[in-house]
Amino acid sequence: MSGRGIFRNVVCFMIATMITFGVCAQNGELQVESAYSHYNVNAYLSYYLDPNGLDTVESVAQRQGWIKNVSGNALNFGFIDYPVWLRFNISFSPDNERLWNLVIPYPLLQSAEIYVYSNQRSSLVWSSDLSLADTDSRNIKSHLLVFRLPEKLGSDLTFYIRARSNTALQIPVEVWSRQALAEHQNVSGLLWGIYFGVIIAMCLYNGFLFVSIYDRTYVYYVLMLISTLFLMLSLSGYGETYLWESPGLTQYILPIAATMTSFWLLCFALSFLSRCSFSSLVRRSMKILALANILVLPYLLAVPELGAQISSWIGVATVIGVLVAGLSAWASGYVVARYFLLATTALALGASLYLANAFGLLPSSLVTNYAFQAGSIAEAMLLSFALAHRIKEERKLKLDALRHTEEAQRALVDIKNQALAQALRDPGTKMPNDAFLLNRIGELIQARHVYESFAIVLLYFPQLKEISASMGRRLAAELFDSLIATINTELLKSVQTVMIDSENEKALAVLEFGSIVFICKSGEAYRPVRSFTENLLQRYDSALEIGDSLIKMSVYSGIASYPKDGDMADLLLQHACSARDFGLKNSERVTLFSSEIDAFGMRRLALVGALSAAIRSRSLELYVQPQFNCKTLGLCGAEILLRWCDDKLGIVSPVEFIEVAEEAGLMAGMTRFVIDESFKFKHDLDESGFSITLSINLSIQNLTDPKLISYITSTAEKFNVNLTEIVFEVTETSMSEDMEMVVTCLTQLVSLGCKIALDDYGTGYSSLAYLSRMPIHELKIDRSFIQQMGKSVNDYQIVENTVKLARALQIQTVAEGVEDSTALSSVTLLGCGRSQGYYFAKPMPISQFFGWAMRQAG
Repeated sequence: MSGRGIFRNVVCFMIATMITFGVCAQNGELQVESAYSHYNVNAYLSYYLDPNGLDTVESVAQRQGWIKNVSGNALNFGFIDYPVWLRFNISFSPDNERLWNLVIPYPLLQSAEIYVYSNQRSSLVWSSDLSLADTDSRNIKSHLLVFRLPEKLGSDLTFYIRARSNTALQIPVEVWSRQALAEHQNVSGLLWGIYFGVIIAMCLYNGFLFVSIYDRTYVYYVLMLISTLFLMLSLSGYGETYLWESPGLTQYILPIAATMTSFWLLCFALSFLSRCSFSSLVRRSMKILALANILVLPYLLAVPELGAQISSWIGVATVIGVLVAGLSAWASGYVVARYFLLATTALALGASLYLANAFGLLPSSLVTNYAFQAGSIAEAMLLSFALAHRIKEERKLKLDALRHTEEAQRALVDIKNQALAQALRDPGTKMPNDAFLLNRIGELIQARHVYESFAIVLLYFPQLKEISASMGRRLAAELFDSLIATINTELLKSVQTVMIDSENEKALAVLEFGSIVFICKSGEAYRPVRSFTENLLQRYDSALEIGDSLIKMSVYSGIASYPKDGDMADLLLQHACSARDFGLKNSERVTLFSSEIDAFGMRRLALVGALSAAIRSRSLELYVQPQFNCKTLGLCGAEILLRWCDDKLGIVSPVEFIEVAEEAGLMAGMTRFVIDESFKFKHDLDESGFSITLSINLSIQNLTDPKLISYITSTAEKFNVNLTEIVFEVTETSMSEDMEMVVTCLTQLVSLGCKIALDDYGTGYSSLAYLSRMPIHELKIDRSFIQQMGKSVNDYQIVENTVKLARALQIQTVAEGVEDSTALSSVTLLGCGRSQGYYFAKPMPISQFFGWAMRQAG
């Protein structure tokens, strides 16, 4: 057929369809003339309901009360389970030589019986049923119910049609000339072919997409299209005509295809909208609907006569659920949901019109009869757009994700670089730290052909920590920064200096707060390292103005040379630290590393191992130093002292082993030992009737130990010790590390009932700062002032003013180092409350104290 012929036939088909489904108000007898090739019989119909299904054509022909179809539309009875009789009259023109067909364009009828009576002869002249329907018109298979009328029927005829359907019962009736029907079939087949072709093409396209990207959403979409395809094959009659060719199968295939279409639509919707956040109630409802679609399938197979009606109701619920899901997804901001919503709306509109017609709520018309087809094809196309748009959005999201990943990777690299830079810099001063320094020393060792010898010089400013505690960390940090800047500037002027950070012109590295390191060249061509260092430190011989005070900064230096003192970076730095510690211990300003210092380091190492073993074996020994009331000279207290005599090392000075304990992290264990033994001793004193206070020394490590308070409390309960008779002594140097934590710890001790004594008072730089912040009950005046007060007016005035200050603050004073009656008289006259020293008694072991105390008591 040419393109022009196809266009003409399509136009004729559309005109004929409008004539067929147009409303006709005419009633009576249909006049069939040769001028027309197609007639709509609906306006001439009368019908009769047969609820019992027992009437015959003879009985209904005699009945009265036939109902005329005054609307002129095709009769639509909805879902009824009994037959309906139709009656109409046709008068054929005598000169009409055309061959005519009676057509019922509704392929879902389960039964249709046709009886034709001649009004002239009052007799049955022809009859037919579905088994005799003509499915071949001019070699073209028809999907409609076509009954070929005999050529010699007469001119005045009455037709009776008995029809029944398991689906919605619609009975449109038309009369076609055979030539016109053949052309109509051509156009109808072409349009249905386009419809099915589009569905199949989208199935193939989306199946290919699934294979390409392996997204189950496309599988659900293809399965939904296949189910829709079988549904439309059943509704149109083409399935029965071309595929299964068995009238009985349609009543099974139709509801199953409709139910599976609903099921796959729900699966598709859940998968398509899975990337957005919409109501969990809607999501749960959709899953329940999908389960209901599957569960109803066995019932549809068992009771096929109710299948169409049940699947229709489930389809309505499904479309509503999917619509709500689409609205919810769109409202949540999921952009792709707009296509989904449009597609679902198109399907819902088409399905609603079709179902309203199927249930008899709307009359049959061009719109209602083809609404579902139009809605389904619109939905299929819009969902394809939605899937395509989703691919675009996902591609965009992937590109965004890749971009974000690249940005994150770049940020991670930046963070790593920053972390590396921070790891190689002192956080406070931003100068190179020990890690940076060790790397630089390693580079110099590797470049031994350039630097045959060099020295590591470590400078230590011990007052900085005390200044930090007494005047504030900020002031101390500013002073440290100033020292670093000044020394760095001086070093940059010298050709002997080896740069540590050449890029930033840094000749110094910071080991810790108060300790800095620089590297200088050594050898015959350069000044001796000791001389170079002493010359650099001469500027600190004069006092510096700090706040409102003038303070002379002491600085100690330790020097280790390459390759004489080591050929590894960490070993050289260790030896420089050892030289500094040795110089600090012996008050030497500049100390070169030597074998003597190495032996000192070895002794320190031996002390660490031996002290750790002594603490575990509890072989340390407690001594006590009695305290007396200055006025009554009565025994009123005792200070606990710790002594150690090792089998191999001999007697070890408390200054030495306490320093080792602090450096090796052994203070916690050693202090617990002292508290245990002291509280046990206090219990024995109480049992013996000696009601005196007991003073116990605490270090900075004890005061920053979070478990100290609980240990003191539990030990006091164990030995039934009254903590109001316990005095904990702290030194001013204990404040230099973490003032806030120290004050908190002391406050907690006071809350338990303990007293706090400030030991060695007057040796620091700003003791008044401690008195204003710390809960102090007792000031212990350092022995250096007590022993010189008889010889030095200044020392005497210091003691005098200290006692006055303590009396004003209601703080008790204890004079240490009282070694003669003159010193005792002086401190008593000044108003000291207690005193201790060799004048009264030397420190003694606990085992000797009870006998000594009994003798003192008389």
